[in-house]
Amino acid sequence: MFGIGRRPILRIVAIVLATIIVGATMGATLDADPGPARRGAARPASSGSLQAAADTAGVPSGPASPPCGQASAATTASVDATVAQAIYAAELHSTEVNTDIAHITGSQALLGALASNSEAAVYSAVHAIVYTPHWHIVRLRVVKAGRVLADVGGPDVIAPVSGALRWKGRTVGTYVMSVQDDLGYEKLVTRFIGVPVDLYRNGTFVMGTLQPAPAPSRLSAGAAVEVAGASYQAQLVSARAFPSGSLSAALLVPTPGPAVSAMSCAAVRLAAWGSVAMHIASRLKPLQAHYQDLVDLLHGATGGPAYVLAGSRRIAGATLPTRLPRQGTVSYGGRSWSVFSWEPVPPDRVYLLTPAS
Repeated sequence: MFGIGRRPILRIVAIVLATIIVGATMGATLDADPGPARRGAARPASSGSLQAAADTAGVPSGPASPPCGQASAATTASVDATVAQAIYAAELHSTEVNTDIAHITGSQALLGALASNSEAAVYSAVHAIVYTPHWHIVRLRVVKAGRVLADVGGPDVIAPVSGALRWKGRTVGTYVMSVQDDLGYEKLVTRFIGVPVDLYRNGTFVMGTLQPAPAPSRLSAGAAVEVAGASYQAQLVSARAFPSGSLSAALLVPTPGPAVSAMSCAAVRLAAWGSVAMHIASRLKPLQAHYQDLVDLLHGATGGPAYVLAGSRRIAGATLPTRLPRQGTVSYGGRSWSVFSWEPVPPDRVYLLTPAS
């Protein structure tokens, strides 16, 4: 399970550009605040973080381009959805997931039990796999000839991965496994993006960050939602339930205030990326000890390079562009990027290159 506190921070986020950050323990930790889902009290998000990002980085709001206006909510929501999709991708395709698959497909106890048609031995092997420390498989189902022989793990599970089980050259069964549950994914998205999340299974509400405040029984993409007196726009991210069926993560993106709506859509998009970056940075404790973790996480969430500099001295990040302004645009790697930067711990400045469009 990609649960907060159970594994290194670098094992949590998908790298958008077809790679995944996993591997050695880096020791970074997220803020241990259990969040509103655990406390049982609603805590509406606000558009303040978006405005704070715009103010902190000096995102231009002048009349150079038409105001984003009503499109500002959708612009912000598209950025948040990109991050949520990256997190979900890591639950399906990562070195961590591949390692867990290898544990299952290479289990001689499980394969031998299937070959000998011993249902009790199959269950025992599956139970041992799920509860082996540090393997982090939250649920495993094993099927032979259309019959479920063992199904061990939590009830509300997301992102199933399936495959064949082979013994001495022949298929003796199939498996469905997952490394994440519904609540874990909800908490990751909320902690990395800073917006409330509701989960819907086959269109029916399952759980939500803002509970016990009432949530809509159903949501559609782009729908206006009001919960506990706060206004949101729903952005849906598709996922799969275990062992089958559809899930939708409804990101409840706060409706931007007038100051944000007056900015151009390009400026709103940059502020949205900056809001995510600042939110992630605020969760790393202490930040100064985990600048490289921050750089890796920002790259995973956005697909763009990130750096930490103290003046002209590079503290974290790979090769710098020839020119790295505090704001504006820069050409790097054959494409154009918008620059978001801020000083979380002066004089250290974090630079994030975000897609220019």
